[in-house]
Amino acid sequence: MRRWTRFWDRREPPTALALARLLVGAVLLVDFAQIIGYGLVDVIFAAPPAGLAVGKPLVAHWWGAAAGGRTFAVAFAALALFTAGAFTRLAGLTFALASGQLSMLCPDADRGIDALLRVVVAVLALSGSHARWSLDALVRRALGRPFPALVPAWPRYLLYLQVVWLYFSAAHTKADPSWGPLGGFSALGYVLSDPHYARFAPGWVSSVYPLTQLGTAATIVFEWGAPLLLLFHWWHVTPERPGRLRRWSNRFRLRFVYIATGAAFHLAIAATLRLGIFPFGVLALYPLLFHPDELRAAARRLRLARDPTPVAASDPAWGRDSSSSA
Repeated sequence: MRRWTRFWDRREPPTALALARLLVGAVLLVDFAQIIGYGLVDVIFAAPPAGLAVGKPLVAHWWGAAAGGRTFAVAFAALALFTAGAFTRLAGLTFALASGQLSMLCPDADRGIDALLRVVVAVLALSGSHARWSLDALVRRALGRPFPALVPAWPRYLLYLQVVWLYFSAAHTKADPSWGPLGGFSALGYVLSDPHYARFAPGWVSSVYPLTQLGTAATIVFEWGAPLLLLFHWWHVTPERPGRLRRWSNRFRLRFVYIATGAAFHLAIAATLRLGIFPFGVLALYPLLFHPDELRAAARRLRLARDPTPVAASDPAWGRDSSSSA
C-alpha cells in the first residue's frame, strides 16, 4: 500500500501537462472556429425546425430557445481562457460542463474525439498544467508566489492510461471481417475509396492496394498491442533489472518505436482522410507519453542542433529535474 501511495504521489516538472494543455486547447479552438466560420452554430445547436438540436439538457431550462448558441459561446470563451492558462481550473471545468451540455443538445454532433478531449480537459484542469506557460503562472510570479517547480504526476499517468485504452478499445470495435484475414485486410482500401472520407479520388487506391492491406494489418496489430506500451515503458525505466526481454526492448527502443508508429499512423490519416480534428486531437496527447525530463532533453538536443554552444545542465526555463522517473 505504501508503494502504491508513493507511486501516485510522485512529483515532476509540469512541462508535459502544460504542453498538452496548449496543444489540446489549440486543436479544439480551431474546431470551434471552423464551426463559427461555416455558420453552423445555429444549424447544429438550435432547436428544430431551425436546427438539429433535439436534446433537453439543463441549459434549455435556463436559456430557452437560445440555449445552444449561448452554451456554445460559454464553451468557446472558457476554452480560450483554458488554453491561455487564465483561471485555468475554473475555465477547464466550465468548458467540460458546457461541452457536455452541447453533446446533450445534439448527440449526433458529438464525436468520439469530442468525448475524449472533454475528459482530457477536465483532468488537465485538475492538474498542474497551468504551472508553466500560462497567464496564471505569470500573475503568480509577478505577485512573488510562483507555482512549485514540481507538480503531481498522477494526471499524466491517468491520461497515459487513457491513450492506451483509446487504442486498445478501438481494436475491440473493429469486428468487421474487412479488418482481418477473412476479409482480406481490405478495410483501409474501402475507407480510402469512400468519397465521404477520402481526400483524393479513389483511382489511386488500386495501384497501392497491397500496401493498404499491410496498413490494415499493421493497424490491428498496433491497437491490440497497446497494453505492451506499458510494459515497454516499465522496462525502459527499470533497465537495471534482469531479463532478456527487457534488454531487447531497451536495445531496440520498442517504446519509442511504438510511439513513432502511432504518430505516423495519425499523420497518414490526416494526409489521406477527412476525419476532422481526430488525428490532431490524439497527437496533442502524445507529450503525455514522455517524462518531462525526456521532453527537456529533446528540446536541448534541438537547441544544440541549431546552436553548438553547450547548454547548462540546469535550465531554469524548464525547471529542475524531478527526483523520480515516470
